[in-house]
Amino acid sequence: MNSKGSALDKYLGLLNGPQTMGRGLPFWLGFLAIVAALALGPEFLSRYQIINFSNFLISGFMALSLCLIWGYCGVLSLGQAAFFGVGGYAYGVVAINLLNAHGNTDIAFIAGIIIPVVFAAIVGGIMFYARLRGVYIAILMLVISLVIGTFMRQTADPDYTIGAAYLGGMNGLRPDSPDDPLLPSLIFGFGQTIQEFDGRSVSFYYLTLGLLVAVYLGLRCLVNSSYGYFLVGCREDPERTETFGYDVRRIQLSVFCISAAIAGLAGTLYTAWGTYIHPDGFGVAQNILVVIWVAVGGRKDLSAALIGALVLEWVSLRLASEGEYALLVMGAILVSVMLLAPTGVVTTISDVIERLRTNRAQAEGAKAPEIRKP
Repeated sequence: MNSKGSALDKYLGLLNGPQTMGRGLPFWLGFLAIVAALALGPEFLSRYQIINFSNFLISGFMALSLCLIWGYCGVLSLGQAAFFGVGGYAYGVVAINLLNAHGNTDIAFIAGIIIPVVFAAIVGGIMFYARLRGVYIAILMLVISLVIGTFMRQTADPDYTIGAAYLGGMNGLRPDSPDDPLLPSLIFGFGQTIQEFDGRSVSFYYLTLGLLVAVYLGLRCLVNSSYGYFLVGCREDPERTETFGYDVRRIQLSVFCISAAIAGLAGTLYTAWGTYIHPDGFGVAQNILVVIWVAVGGRKDLSAALIGALVLEWVSLRLASEGEYALLVMGAILVSVMLLAPTGVVTTISDVIERLRTNRAQAEGAKAPEIRKP
C-alpha cells in the first residue's frame, strides 16, 4: 500500500476499510465534491427542484437499508416498504397526539425509528429462528407488506382512530379533527428553543442531506468493523460461519433490525416531507423499486447502492415529464443494465478502473530497469 493509502487508513480508520468501495484520495475528494455540490444546490435550484431533491435523498435511506441486509448479509427482503410505512404511520400518529401537549415532534421522530425496529425484531425472530432463508424470506416480507397495506386500506371507518389520529383508509392518515387536515412537519424542541423543518423548505433539505451523510458514514464504519466481517461470512457461507461458533441467526436478526431502523427513518422523513402517508406506500411497486435501485447500482457496496437510488430517481422524474412512454424507456434501461452489468453499474465501473490501474502498475513494474548487484 502506498503512503497516501496508509495515511488515509490512519486518519479515517473504519471509514476507509476494505469492505467498501473507494479507499483512495480521489474517492474522498470526489465524495466531498458531491456533498459540497448538494449543499450548494439550493443556491441554484428552484423551490420545486429542492422539494424533489429532498425526496431523492429520502430514497437514499431506503437503498442503504436494503444494501446492508441484502448486499452484505445476503438476505433479500422484498418488504422494506413495510418498515418505511410503519415508520411513517408511527411518526404521524404520535405527532398528532403529542404535538399540542409537547409543542414538538421529538418523541414522534424517535417512535418512527423505534417502532419499525420492534416490528422487525418480532418478524425477524420468527423468520430467522425458524431457519427460513432465501426466496422464502423475500416472499414472506412482501406478503407482510401487502397484508399491512390491505388492512390500512380498510380503515376509512371513523372508528379507526388512535387517540386524535384518524387512519383514514385510502385518504391517508390525518388528525381526527377536520380543523387541521395535515400531518405536522418536523418540529424539534429543546427547552424554549423550537426549530421547525417544513418539508418544502431549504432547512428540511439540509436536515435530510446531513442525516443521509451521517447514516452513510456510520454504515461504512459498521461494515468495515468486525461486525461487517460477520455479515459477509453469513452471506458467503452461513454454515461455515456457524461452525466457527458465531450465532448466524442472531447476526441476521440484528442487521434486520438495523435495516428496519433506517427504513423507518426514511418513512418518518417522507411523512414529514409531504405531511402525508398513504396505504399505497406498502405496495408491490414500492418494494420492488428499492430492489431495482440497489441491484442496478451494485448491491454489495453502500456507495454503489446510494448512487443507483439517487440517479434512478432523478431519471424517473425526467422520464415522467416525457409522457406515456416513460415506463417503457425505464424498463428498457433496467433490463439492459441487468444483462450487461449483473453486479451493478457502479460496481462494474469500479472493477474496470481497478483492473486497469493494476495492469498499468504491473506494466510499469515490468519496464523498470533491473538493478544488478556489483
